[in-house]
Amino acid sequence: MDFLGQGEGQSVEFEKFIPSDDDIARELVAFSNSDGGKIIYGLDDKNKHLTGIEAPADFKEKIESIGKNRCAPKIMPEIDVLEKAGKKIVILSVTEGDEKPYRTDDIVYFRDGKESRPANEKEIKSITSPWSGKGLNKRQIRALQLASEHNNLTNREYREAFGVSHKTAHLELTMLVDKKLLLTQGSGRSTCYVLPLPKEEDIDEEMEEEK
Repeated sequence: MDFLGQGEGQSVEFEKFIPSDDDIARELVAFSNSDGGKIIYGLDDKNKHLTGIEAPADFKEKIESIGKNRCAPKIMPEIDVLEKAGKKIVILSVTEGDEKPYRTDDIVYFRDGKESRPANEKEIKSITSPWSGKGLNKRQIRALQLASEHNNLTNREYREAFGVSHKTAHLELTMLVDKKLLLTQGSGRSTCYVLPLPKEEDIDEEMEEEK
């Protein structure tokens, strides 16, 4: 039970009891908007005791329903039910989201140390992916991030990064070009993909916001 020694923090949340659906949705959103982590039901952080919980038979389905129907975009954590000393604990493993910002009841929550709180406008802007809501899979979003970090991306780099075939890489990169999220440069084996230059009005808007 290393969790007890570690205690609560940025990436770990303890709950002595199963909280309300609202609270579950809030924590899922907060962890997805931050660095991800684990939400553990059945541990008391105040006195470092394993309390255990009485999880109903359909508890996993309940969590999945909350992640799907109460969070936008949907959040699907990994759910593990463990038994220790005759007591059950439930661990929700939440990964950092690729489609930030995530919301519940139209509120963006953010993990701040041991707390999950509403994010302010500056924080929302800082975590918002410019590629959210464009119907992209995780590989394509990560590919755009790689192209941004390294100034360009090739089919070979896409294959090596994600372990996909040449055909899959070509199809997914072509989709990004069709969506005008990438541009092609060169031809044949020297073909690479780059991000389009920002529009002049976007630059003006960013400069205005920085004033």
